[in-house]
Amino acid sequence: MYLYLKYLIYFISGSALITSITIIAEKKSPKIAGIMMSLPIITFLSLLFMAISQGADFSSKAAIWNPIGAIADLVYMGLFAVGIGLPGYIQKNTGRREGKNGNIEKIIEILAGLLFGFAGYFLFILIFSKFQIASGWISLAYLWISAIVFYVLFKRLKEIKLEKPKLVSAKEIIFRGLFGGGVVAAVVILGDSAGHMWGGLFSSFPGTITPVLVLLHLKNGKDMSCCVIKSAPIGLSGTGLYSCMVWLLYPVYGIVMGTLASYLVVFVFLFALFFGLKGKVEEM
Repeated sequence: MYLYLKYLIYFISGSALITSITIIAEKKSPKIAGIMMSLPIITFLSLLFMAISQGADFSSKAAIWNPIGAIADLVYMGLFAVGIGLPGYIQKNTGRREGKNGNIEKIIEILAGLLFGFAGYFLFILIFSKFQIASGWISLAYLWISAIVFYVLFKRLKEIKLEKPKLVSAKEIIFRGLFGGGVVAAVVILGDSAGHMWGGLFSSFPGTITPVLVLLHLKNGKDMSCCVIKSAPIGLSGTGLYSCMVWLLYPVYGIVMGTLASYLVVFVFLFALFFGLKGKVEEM
């Protein structure tokens, strides 16, 4: 009964989160959506349920690996951006007539992006799973250095200007919710079958990122996907900090106080970071 309730919570949370992020990207700001899709929401649920079912110490050990998984997310998004641009590049350089980016072209771009992205993601975590990391500070340092590098790289991605927002039909909202919630729940089931290292890595699996990028790309094209990716390093920096705080605080203060304190630290960090970079983010 507990497992079914747990997966239901993930499904509902994923549905609401992904639907909200895609609508914000289309109607408000792709950059804000990019930060939101990378925040420690699914990570929070993953580490929380690990602590409830297997103990705070287990969750604390898993949290060490979450920032490493977040670096893999950055690799995934970078290669996704490369992959979605590849079909158009091939058409341009082989003299073939480029399509009008209809549904078939978008699907081909998405498949190429997913192929490149997941190949890079799994290769990265397979390599890093061979390392021994015993400190959350070390994994956080790796993530923050990587986030700075990818922030600079992602600034080169194409910018878009939002057109007049179109109404999102109820049918489309339901589809986004079912698709997003299903992906998130599937990722959680996969992570549940692993130990603390793989559980920590999969707690940052791009289960939120993937449906957001796919759904936005299907409706709006690759420029929207790239624009959302640009600000993702900011949100992932906060996710890594949250995981590091869980590693540090769960064994000392327990699940409830450890979670509250971890989120407070992340809120202060992101508030300072966002307003410190506000002008630069708007120029991205």
